[in-house]
Amino acid sequence: MAQWLRLVKISALIISMLSTIVMLSACSEPANSLKSNSSTGMYGGLLDQENFSSAKATEQTPITFPQDHLSHPEFAIEWWYLTANLFDKQGNQYPLQWTLFRFSGGGNQSNWSNGQLYMSHGKLSSYKQDWFEEIFARGGVGNAGVSLAAESGHFEAYLDNWIWRSLSTELFPATLNFTLNEQVKLSLNMRATGPYVLNGNKGYSIKLANGQHASMYYSQPFINISGTIERLGETIDVSGKGWFDHEWSAGLSDQKTQGWDWFSIHFDDGRKLMLYQVRHRELGNSWFGSLISPQGDKTHLTKNDIQGSIDGYSKVDSVQIPLNWSLSVPQQQIHIRVSPFKQNQYNPGVFPYYEGAIRVEGSHKGIGFMELTGY
Repeated sequence: MAQWLRLVKISALIISMLSTIVMLSACSEPANSLKSNSSTGMYGGLLDQENFSSAKATEQTPITFPQDHLSHPEFAIEWWYLTANLFDKQGNQYPLQWTLFRFSGGGNQSNWSNGQLYMSHGKLSSYKQDWFEEIFARGGVGNAGVSLAAESGHFEAYLDNWIWRSLSTELFPATLNFTLNEQVKLSLNMRATGPYVLNGNKGYSIKLANGQHASMYYSQPFINISGTIERLGETIDVSGKGWFDHEWSAGLSDQKTQGWDWFSIHFDDGRKLMLYQVRHRELGNSWFGSLISPQGDKTHLTKNDIQGSIDGYSKVDSVQIPLNWSLSVPQQQIHIRVSPFKQNQYNPGVFPYYEGAIRVEGSHKGIGFMELTGY
């Protein structure tokens, strides 16, 4: 009975969330058509049209810390996004994702909601297995949010028992604890070893070539992670490097945006590279990115600095997805080839997308993650 009640609650919440997404995206499509593909883009159209009742990203609003680690409920869309490549003592690789999404509910407040909706994705992979879970909650009830803890005043981001808890008002150092499908428990310690990076123009990140859509966007690409993975009665010690993104916006694209391709790379020489391509049916494809020195100095990259091409598609979950890429930043003598850690790293949630670890070869070697949406 308890399990059945949980399923009923989740189903009702998904229906509520889908209704909100229809409203936010100003789509006339029914909820059951809201699946990510080449015509609707990421999250079934949620990001395809700016929500004009929302606050908007501007160049005049600086990003300040630690205040901007917290939630921005006046904006329609926001996420706190961690990816990492972890390794055990035998060298086995365990790619990891933990993401908390916040969507504005359009101000529909009640005793059961503050008008915000939360969705969290957790994923762990090995070469042979994947564990993925997607959970939902309404804001204001007490089981989801991003805030300073009442007792300690420290940063917390949480949904149910998936909890990022810092030791101060800053994001790091922190612990991250979550369990996937009641099968795998992760307990991680995270420490930053470099500065935050403000992407775009001091954190103002334009998403389309016509400049009509933008976000506030910063990264922390210098994260050392250690901890344990518990599964099948076994405890595995792991460690590795992580990448964190925090982004908030009124909307990232329009209805003719097909999707995006995002890459985060840790080079062996200590530099970091973020590349981001937005695909648009009328404006064409537009690249931007950040090249970050080992000390944290950023070089902003535009479409004139970046060359990217697809080397091959693979069929994943019945979808043809470009998993092999050639990427270049000629002025920096960077000419690399990207390939997946393994082929199937698809996230089969309500809004499916590809998120997985990558290997990097060519002029520079390294490791990282890629996100491919709208295919």
